[in-house]
Amino acid sequence: MGKILIVDDSSLIRSVASDATVEAGHEPVVAENGEEGLDVLSQQKIDLIFSDVNMPVMGGLEMVAKIKENEAYKYIPIIMLTTESNPELKAKGQALGVKAWMLKPFNKKKFFMAVKKLLA
Repeated sequence: MGKILIVDDSSLIRSVASDATVEAGHEPVVAENGEEGLDVLSQQKIDLIFSDVNMPVMGGLEMVAKIKENEAYKYIPIIMLTTESNPELKAKGQALGVKAWMLKPFNKKKFFMAVKKLLA
């Protein structure tokens, strides 16, 4: 059972993604923005991260950049779960090391497939 960090400013997305995480047999951990996400990483071992792009305090791509700079976290796979379909943002995410880009609304089947693939 892996720990999946869900970073999103929407309580609905955090809730739905948490439920899907449990359904997939993993333990959800949630944060409301990138800064909280980094705090979680400093306190516990995380196996996979789902993050929104646009959030207050610290956005997802800024958080990803900070994660990839840190030896302790840089190999954790990250999936962006966002409404952003802008190809430039997607390319920036890939350049930073984002493994996948999933568009909202939340799709449980795609979520399960991504979790299975990246935690296999």
